[in-house]
Amino acid sequence: MTSALWVLIALQGPASDLQARVDRIRLAAGELLTLTVRARTRTAEPVSLTLPPLTGFAIVGSREVTEVSVEGALGQTRTTTRELRLRAERAGTLVIGPVRARQGRRTVATEPIAVTVDSVAAGPAASLSPVARGLIAAAAPPAQSDRVALSVILPGDTALAGAQLDVVAAAWFPRELRTRLRRMPILTLQTPEGVWSYPGASPSAPAASRLVRGGWMDLFVAHQVVFPLAAGRVIIPPAAVDYAVPVNFSFFSREERYSLKSDSVVVTVLPLPASRIADGPRVVAQGLALELAIEPAESRVGEPLEVSATVSGLGNVALWPEPVMRWPAGFRAYPGEATVRVEPRGGRMAGSKTFHYLVVPDSVGSFLLPEIRYAYYDFAAGDYTAARAPPRALAVAQGAEPRAARPLPPLDRSASTTWSTGLAAGLMPWGWVVLLVGPPLLAWFGRRRLAPRRAAAAEEPGATPLSRLGRLEHAFHALLASHVPDPVARDGDGLARALRAAGVESAVADHVMRLRDRLRAARYGPRGLGDAAELAAELAQVLKVLGAEPSGSRRRLLVALYEVGALRAAADSFAARAAARPAVAAHWYNLGATLYRAGADGKAAAAWAMAARLTPRAPLVRRARQFLPPPDAASESLLATGVATPSEWALAAAAGWVALWLALLGRRQGGGIVVILLGLLTAACAGLAAREWRHQARPVAVVAGPGTAVRVAPYGGASAAITLDAGAALYIERRQGAWIQVGRPDGVRGWLLASEVVPL
Repeated sequence: MTSALWVLIALQGPASDLQARVDRIRLAAGELLTLTVRARTRTAEPVSLTLPPLTGFAIVGSREVTEVSVEGALGQTRTTTRELRLRAERAGTLVIGPVRARQGRRTVATEPIAVTVDSVAAGPAASLSPVARGLIAAAAPPAQSDRVALSVILPGDTALAGAQLDVVAAAWFPRELRTRLRRMPILTLQTPEGVWSYPGASPSAPAASRLVRGGWMDLFVAHQVVFPLAAGRVIIPPAAVDYAVPVNFSFFSREERYSLKSDSVVVTVLPLPASRIADGPRVVAQGLALELAIEPAESRVGEPLEVSATVSGLGNVALWPEPVMRWPAGFRAYPGEATVRVEPRGGRMAGSKTFHYLVVPDSVGSFLLPEIRYAYYDFAAGDYTAARAPPRALAVAQGAEPRAARPLPPLDRSASTTWSTGLAAGLMPWGWVVLLVGPPLLAWFGRRRLAPRRAAAAEEPGATPLSRLGRLEHAFHALLASHVPDPVARDGDGLARALRAAGVESAVADHVMRLRDRLRAARYGPRGLGDAAELAAELAQVLKVLGAEPSGSRRRLLVALYEVGALRAAADSFAARAAARPAVAAHWYNLGATLYRAGADGKAAAAWAMAARLTPRAPLVRRARQFLPPPDAASESLLATGVATPSEWALAAAAGWVALWLALLGRRQGGGIVVILLGLLTAACAGLAAREWRHQARPVAVVAGPGTAVRVAPYGGASAAITLDAGAALYIERRQGAWIQVGRPDGVRGWLLASEVVPL
């Protein structure tokens, strides 16, 4: 009996080898996966495969293949493979049950397979804001599932002026078409006029998928946040989508390009309700908070305080206006830059805006900074309210510098380059070429055309006198150039910003920019000048306001900072002016005076040396040498200047050159001595100009601090060859990283850190 049983088992053959697997176990709803079932047996009897219910999946394709192979003594092997293309229909954990294979009387089964299907929001749509995702979820699907559809989605057809409005462009693509694209489509959403916009997220991958009338469609979106600036109508421009479809399935096939545009959408912007406050607030926000910070906590007379007022909450952060600050008597406040930080919260634009002030107290005592109120319209509450900062007590002690410990040099109130420097720079390069070549040519041409009797020179007709409006316009542009030296900023849209940076009040700066545009329209527009008397009166008023400040309130600020002892702030401001206009000697002199008062003798000596090179005969500059003489004779020779600048000597040589050739042209008997004297004078002036230019062209550095060691090698552990005092001058020979090699005629030679000297 046992032998018969073993014979029966041998005749039935070995059991079938059955496997079932998927190409991935996690995917998003609407995506495809492949289920592969493989059954292998060594008998010729056919194998029957039974699939489980595929709940949550839809079969989009299948393929079955049977292969028979012969493996020598082992006999033949039959392999049956079935592949199913499945599409996930819903999110969650979907289970593919056991797959069964039956061969004869034997049945084998596989283990169940669990597949995790994520919602679309967990994919590219996660980068969108919750508001945008809500608009996409509530949007109606396209009417047809076999073509591309494009639309603009809005939360409604009305919006409140100053409140947030989300704009979403939605492009629906059939799944079959989208899978054929080699590149993702390009979706463009233009910014409407009359709004302040913030760009939103625009994922390149599909943000959602929907089953529309039996066909899957993928959604591409572009999001933008806008804030209407005024009541009225805002037209949302049409959105556009561009894509290219291959002609066939070959990778090298050409593509047909398509472009689709949506319809424009009109939004009605409603005005804000009437405010109970006079000139009611125009800020629309939610949950605003106002914080006031004052550093340092303890102040002294003349020492500046850094005050910052921070407004934070939901709304259009960039356009929040400055709070009204009521400073105590005896406090001078100078507004600075405002910093904006945008941090969206829950799909709403939010963040903070910080307004900075430099405040200088000029008297001792206890002061109270009153409560600060920041009124706004709360769109969530539908009413007006205000953010408040409580009053702050300020105690001001006696200044640490009641009297100057050393002679106090006066400031130079001028703010222009010397006439010789400006003229010499203006002649570069062709003016000097004309002065060099022109007189000989004129003399040669004059001698050829010389006649017994010279013709009388024709009298040049006088220039047409300017009208009052023309004179005021010239003065207006000259005053603008003195406040804003940069011609690009002066002639462009950044004039108001540049004027505010120069110290002009915000309202005045905006008015000046409008007046400039009005002058352009009057001069070049189709309507002409219009009322010239009214325009001239407005010009005169603006010139009076701007001209009342000696080059603007910024200069008054610098003088005030210097006089009250805020030396660090004054030095930074003078240094910025000197860097912007290095040809103005007054900036270098004022920087040196501020540094000298602060005790930075080396840096002060370098700044005064630059001023001496520009105006060597100026009384203030000559007096500065008495305040801070060079520490040694070698430094004095390196920092010394002649009685004139190279530009002045060059102009004198040019004048002598022209006079020389004029004398040659009109030479009479006995006039040779005049020609010789003019030639000698011209040569002497040219030689002095070349000598002074060579003296100033060689790079010189001034030691910044006292007791500075000149080292024998360019590293910190090297021994010191000599120690120099602040204000000592040396020649710069070469640079090596952070070190410079210096030397001078008296034998001093070595290395210094670049931070230890001030190059001229």
